[in-house]
Amino acid sequence: MGTELRPHTRLWSAEMTRTPWGDASDLRARMLRPGRGMPREEADRNQRERLFAATVAIVAEKGYEATTVADLVELSGVSRSAFYRHFEDKKECFLTAAEALIEPTLAAIEKAESGAAGEERTRRAAEGLLKLIAHQPAASKMCFVEVYAAGPDGVAVVERTLDAFEKFVSALFDQVPGRENMPPQMVRALIGGLQKVIHKRLYRDEQDELVELAPQIADWSLSYPPPPGPLRAPRRRSQEPRPFAERQAVANPPERVLRALAATVAEKGYPATTVAEIVDRASTSQRTFYEHFANKEDALIAALDSGSAQMLGTVLPAFRRAQDWRTAVRGAYEAMFAFGVEEPEYSRLGAVEMYAAGKRALQTRDTIMEGLEALLAPGYEMEPQAAPIAAEAIGGAIYALAYDQVKAKGPESLPELVPMATYMTLAPFVGGEEAYALAIGDEKK
Repeated sequence: MGTELRPHTRLWSAEMTRTPWGDASDLRARMLRPGRGMPREEADRNQRERLFAATVAIVAEKGYEATTVADLVELSGVSRSAFYRHFEDKKECFLTAAEALIEPTLAAIEKAESGAAGEERTRRAAEGLLKLIAHQPAASKMCFVEVYAAGPDGVAVVERTLDAFEKFVSALFDQVPGRENMPPQMVRALIGGLQKVIHKRLYRDEQDELVELAPQIADWSLSYPPPPGPLRAPRRRSQEPRPFAERQAVANPPERVLRALAATVAEKGYPATTVAEIVDRASTSQRTFYEHFANKEDALIAALDSGSAQMLGTVLPAFRRAQDWRTAVRGAYEAMFAFGVEEPEYSRLGAVEMYAAGKRALQTRDTIMEGLEALLAPGYEMEPQAAPIAAEAIGGAIYALAYDQVKAKGPESLPELVPMATYMTLAPFVGGEEAYALAIGDEKK
């Protein structure tokens, strides 16, 4: 079974954490005494559960990247040799713990709400999920925020979870009159809106707000009827970005570094990208890099800021020159996604890769999105009864659409999202028929 550890240097904050496998302060007290009558399966389960609890607690305290195997064995009381008998490395332990949290949670929500039907079941499911998240903030933060830091394997866990949750949500809508046969892309966008609301509260330690927001989340999600027809954009001449070297040639040294960072992260992922690779791609020096940025994370935040500022520089004029707010929304998305084609490195960084970069990157994303959410204020004048959370959730929905699109087809395909993004933004405020007409570019329809 492996010899259990006895000495213990206390990890005070982590020890006080509540986890689905018990309080982290109790882990050593749960050690099983070795003996011939002890079933191996029971001993193994005990050790794994203590390691899972330690993983939740330490990752909540330090983040995934800073967590070490030494931390896990110290808090859990499981020996290092036993750890490596169960898991190859920290990442395998982390991802196994995440999956052990996610699958039973989804099953519990589905089972708990099986007695209700229609709209009531949707509302109960939203409340049940958000109550669970608020009750276990450390475990929820691991599954919703930190999991991306585990790289492609972490993303794979998220995507399997989304696939399962999408089926559940689609089944909920099929029981609501007028909401049957919701397009999968819309369901994914609605889940993205929910993710955004949850993410923001978790990494700001404001998870207690989630239970209060459950009715608003349900109101927002139920405000969408399926579109009356396909959401396809009219055919237009395809855009081509200027070559990377050409755009770099006219940029100043800091901007060259930022675009080079975005390009390198797009190819290798944020954790694997090094400053040496960035400066080599930028045709500059490490001295120049450190004159402008304290470290790689500082440069990443600056890259997100720069890409977003350039994007807003194209979106805001398009929004302001429109004849009314409804058409301004579509014009803004046309400009936003055209920028995505023109600057594919920044687009991939902002839409996909920033998830692996940690809390500061998520906070930067939210600051940027809050600026765009302010553009939806006129919608509440048209429909004062719209859910107050709608603007925030719509931002998450559009982000989810962009994430899936860039991952599946690349930044050059982003203009294909204009109709769906327009519909997802307008429907809660102007209704499905009018939103659809505006989304496909036919206001008379």
